[in-house]
Amino acid sequence: MSKLTTLIRYFRTPKRFKSRQKITKLQEKAVEKHIKFVRHNSPFYRKLWDGYDDSQWREFPIIEKSVMMENLQELITVDLDVAQAKKLAQKAEKSRDFSSKIGPYSIGFSSGTSGFRGMHIVSEAEQATWAGFMLARGLGSSIFKKHRIGLVLRANSNTYESIGSSRIKFLFYDLMKPIDELHKAILNDNLDMLICPPSVLSYFVDMDSKITVKRLVSAAEVLEETDRQKIESHFGLTLHQFYSSTEGEIGATCELGKLHLNEDIMVVQKEWIDEEKGWYHPIITDFRRKTQPIIRYRMNDILVSSKTPCPCGDARELIHSVMGRSDDMFHLPTLDGTTEFVVPDLIRRAIMRMSDEITDYIAVQKTTDKIEIQLKPEGLENLSMVGFQDLWDSKGIKPPVVEIIPYTHVPSTTKLRRVFREIAD
Repeated sequence: MSKLTTLIRYFRTPKRFKSRQKITKLQEKAVEKHIKFVRHNSPFYRKLWDGYDDSQWREFPIIEKSVMMENLQELITVDLDVAQAKKLAQKAEKSRDFSSKIGPYSIGFSSGTSGFRGMHIVSEAEQATWAGFMLARGLGSSIFKKHRIGLVLRANSNTYESIGSSRIKFLFYDLMKPIDELHKAILNDNLDMLICPPSVLSYFVDMDSKITVKRLVSAAEVLEETDRQKIESHFGLTLHQFYSSTEGEIGATCELGKLHLNEDIMVVQKEWIDEEKGWYHPIITDFRRKTQPIIRYRMNDILVSSKTPCPCGDARELIHSVMGRSDDMFHLPTLDGTTEFVVPDLIRRAIMRMSDEITDYIAVQKTTDKIEIQLKPEGLENLSMVGFQDLWDSKGIKPPVVEIIPYTHVPSTTKLRRVFREIAD
């Protein structure tokens, strides 16, 4: 990978945008060029866009993960055997050696928590530009200073080794290993920056961890406000965030710790769930990603748009929160015989009203009439069900059985999902 490319991208990444007009101008020019390239090089998109002009890209048919994976061989713009790539990624998952590539292309899997595992294929050039972009967004200080950056991840990437230098060193901590062993290694490695899932950071807090770093970044899982407050209070730092997925780097925090969409690398259109509340599914068009193009791709994440601009002055859209995924909604029968879809945020709010002493939780819809809730700490008494009763009453839901069971989650390669549905639609 070209370290020069990484350095150029680092310096060309704006710290902030002063106006929406500048963002729109950048996007229009970049998308127009990108659409021409993709139409010419991707058989899948060329067929999908038949009958549309390039200027109509905002109305192109929407795709989702299942469509992308079913058509991946025809979707990519390079000569690469997807079946071979899949075998390579599977081998890497088993061996925990993620250095293998097919020519200049790196292959990886998503965690598969949505039930449909995604695969991403990126070139060395894309990795180099991505690295420069994320260093610009995440370092918080000059790239010319020395940085020891720890990454607690379920899978390593040769991206990090490629951009490492005498000044920037990446250290990978494999979530396949026991969490206490990872904690000991992090303590001994004298890190400047730690990039880590929030569930792991929360576990460290419960251990009364003495980890000291200059910068903490949450990644790989949804960062909830309860976790943010808990982690920031313990470590005495602003908790920053990379909001990413198999589909790309969707957002990153400003210096105030507020999450902004990365609108200088992608266009994010909104499929409204509730416009008044600001809830929507993002439809992303990444105009930097060429090998595996992401155009008009509907994510099943539910974002909550902020109703006020960020005090940092950046015009990139501010996200109040990442609520979860649409397939995490509870499907509950109503008193009149229909089904009500309940978003994760409403379940969270009801749980937090159960007790002021709750430090962690997991809620699972087991059947149409049963919900299991795991709570920390154990042994909480006088739990209030008022929040749930108010929720059932407000939506006319037939009250399900709510069972409290011991908290069992231990950080590992499995992403923490606090609110999810086990039963099929």
